[in-house]
Amino acid sequence: MNQDTIKKLITELIMSDRMLLVIDSGGAVSEMHARGMTEPEYSGQWATIESRDWHVHLNIATVEGVQFVENSDHGHEVMPKLYYVRLSAADGVTLLRFYFPNPWLDDDEKPTEFQPELLAYFEEFRDRYVGTDGIVFVRRGGGEDRYYADVAGITAEV
Repeated sequence: MNQDTIKKLITELIMSDRMLLVIDSGGAVSEMHARGMTEPEYSGQWATIESRDWHVHLNIATVEGVQFVENSDHGHEVMPKLYYVRLSAADGVTLLRFYFPNPWLDDDEKPTEFQPELLAYFEEFRDRYVGTDGIVFVRRGGGEDRYYADVAGITAEV
């Protein structure tokens, strides 16, 4: 994975001020809003993602996969789908997820009518990155994942 592309993506996600950063170790889950965060700092292969009250150090060299994900297999009945960017290691383990604002939740994370502008927000990010340096789009649901190498032009399932 190209570290410059990963740095650009992480910076853009964090600076958008609308993301929910999730770290999931399997036994514990940490969820942190990106509101008010400073621009990530990069030193060699390390990224420091920092807020006023918390920070994360990410070894960018361990990121081997980047997927933009539309997930309908997530167990939340209120929201038909979740939209996020998943950074994963070579063994497939998820390192970080950046969740986009959900089109079926309001600013207080309460159920609301579908907001197409929030889906468009995800799609704009996705269309800029998918197909670049191995970044893919994944549709999860129905027991099978479908991977796409390009969504901005002609969709090519891989």
